[in-house]
Amino acid sequence: MISVVFYEDKEKILGGFLVSGHANFLEHGKDIVCSAVSSSVQMCCNGITEILKEKVEIFCDEGKISLKGDLNKESIQNFLKALKLQLSLIEKQYPENIKLDIVEVS
Repeated sequence: MISVVFYEDKEKILGGFLVSGHANFLEHGKDIVCSAVSSSVQMCCNGITEILKEKVEIFCDEGKISLKGDLNKESIQNFLKALKLQLSLIEKQYPENIKLDIVEVS
């Protein structure tokens, strides 16, 4: 299962995310859930770093990607909110393969 954790403060400002695991919907190369999640996360990260030219910390390893940094700008928040929405819609369609959680941070 893919685990998605968004970090959010009391004002609902997103402070980053961690996506890990594998969907195991179908075999490698044919897993549409994994492809949808991966593509969504890559678009968000690329939008922030390449379109907005923002400096953020991205960690990527086999089966894991995280983003953190100074994310308070409205433009960055819009990318993160769009990702959160997209992944929540994927979760509704494939609840056996992806789980999204919100962790409140101070």
